[in-house]
Formats: sequence, C-alpha cells, structure tokens
Amino acid sequence: MIRYFATVLPGLETVLSDEIKMKITDAHILESARGKVFFASACSLDRLMALRTADNLYRVIDRFEVGPYRIHLPALTERIARLDLSFAMNSLAGKRCFRVNASRRGKQSYSRFEAAEAARAGIAKRYKDWRFGEADEPNVEFRLDIDDSEATFSLRLTDAAFRYRGADRQFAPAALRPPVAHAMVRLSDPEEADVFVDPCCGSGTIVAERLHYPYARIAGGDLSPEALKAALVNVKDRPNIDLREWDARRLPLDAGSVDKVAANLPFGVQIGRKEDIPELYRGLLKETGRILRKGGVAVMLTECPEELLASAEAASLLCVRTITVSLKGHRPTLFLLRRG
Repeated sequence: MIRYFATVLPGLETVLSDEIKMKITDAHILESARGKVFFASACSLDRLMALRTADNLYRVIDRFEVGPYRIHLPALTERIARLDLSFAMNSLAGKRCFRVNASRRGKQSYSRFEAAEAARAGIAKRYKDWRFGEADEPNVEFRLDIDDSEATFSLRLTDAAFRYRGADRQFAPAALRPPVAHAMVRLSDPEEADVFVDPCCGSGTIVAERLHYPYARIAGGDLSPEALKAALVNVKDRPNIDLREWDARRLPLDAGSVDKVAANLPFGVQIGRKEDIPELYRGLLKETGRILRKGGVAVMLTECPEELLASAEAASLLCVRTITVSLKGHRPTLFLLRRG
C-alpha cells in the first residue's frame, strides 16, 4: 500500500472521500485535513486519475516532526537527505531537474521559502547529479507542507491539465472549476436512468462532468450564444444530449420530466447585476420545482444563500444539505434541494 493525498476545495473533503471509496476499491481513508484527504492504496496511477473531485494528487514520501525555529531547518535538511527519491526521476528519462514548493501553517519563525530551500538542500546533498530546475522546465516537483509541528514531504503526480481537463478545454467567463462541477454531480447521486439538466450551463462544465456516469438524457442551456458554442466543443458529439439557447426562467421542458438538476447560479459579480439576483432566482427555482419529478433533487451553487433559500421555499423545494466552500476568494454555498 502506498500513501497518497489529494487536494480538494476546502469544504468538499467528504465528497472526495466518498469518491475515493467508490472508485478505488482497496483504498483506506487515513485522515482528512483542510483541503486534503490522505489515503492508502495499492492501485495504479491510472486508476487514481479517475478521482475528478480532486485538484491534484500527491504521493506521500515522509511525515515527520519539525521544529518551529530557524535553528531546526538543518535537521529538516538532514531528514530529507536520508530519503530514497530515486523512484521520482524514473518518468523524466534522465532529466535530473527538480523543484520544491512549500507551505506552512503555525507560528514558525522561518518562511515557507526558507523551508523549501532547506528541503532542496537535502535533496541536493544526496543526489549531486540532480539540478534545481527553473519553473518552465520539465521538473519533478516535490512538496513540503508544514502544519504546526508536523511536516509532510510528497511528490506531485498531476499538473494543471489534470484539474482543467486538458489544454483544449474551453471556458466561458465565470466558468466553474471542473473539480467543483464534479463534486456537484456526485452530490446529485448520479444514476443510470437520470434525466439531468443544467439550466445555466455556460461553457458546459457541469454537463461535461456528468458524462462520466451513465445517464438516460442530459439537457442544458444558457442565454449566451458564445458560452453555448464553447459548451458544444467541450461536450462534443455525445448521444442523448440537448444543449440550446434558453432562458432558465422559462424552460422548454415538461413538468415532472427531470430527475436531477445542477447549476452554478450567477452571483451578480462576474455576470449580471446583484440587484437582479432575487428576481432571477425566483424564476429559476420556480422552473426547477416545476420540471423536477417528485423526489427529484437539485444541486445549486451560489454566493447569495438568502435569496436562494427564499426562492426554494416558494418553489416547494426542501433544503436537505448545505456545504460552504472556499472558491477564488469567495465563500459560496452548495445547496442540495429536494422536491417533495
């Protein structure tokens, strides 16, 4: 069993843990911290890449106690120098370039940059033929996280293409990060017989993530032709998918015809005006309640919780769960709603 941790948007640790348990059958969840889930597994890296709620994946190399003062940094260097890191270079075909990123939480007298330099010195002490690379070089990346008196030293297994789903992914303004969209899909409890709708689909991030589970039919729409154009590129030509231009307050869908709804609602920050939010939410939630079958669920992300709750109540949608997340300097809330 190898120890790993996956980073996730703070607030979504439980959602990621549930995904790990479902997709990595031999996984043992070790612990959850803010924005991290630690687990052990003997599975291949290819299987780990199926964890789409995660932002990044890391292999844990060592965890150890570390002191809070600069005089303790030489001990950190010596600890790193004793580690066998030869496995980390196997994928770079002889390019002995590496870098170290560090973070710290607590009352240390040293900076994260000084901690990273101490770790770098430890690697260089043992592996004299390895070179400390520049940011734009094909480096192996090590990570040092210091949380009070505990240090975690790890190897980064993924890059930005992992969380953004490749270089050809198109994003409209205010687009949702794919791992957050996937968490919303997970919260909807995807089932093979689902008719699934995103009434504010933008560039199709939520729709694209829903495609990773069986479905009966998927529909989505947006007022922006430019966003829809990007959505069609992202979703590609998949069966039983209908993306079209529409007003989410007047959906061209039959009453009680939908099992699941998920939407990243406008906050009135990057798109729209704040003063328009109450009227928009009233219309959108009324339509959501109309198209959902009895017992159907809706997962909504918003930074205007009072307006959403008032609109959900008026639409006879019961709030059964809320999760507050940390997203790009904002604190939006995920709502799981159910039609009675």
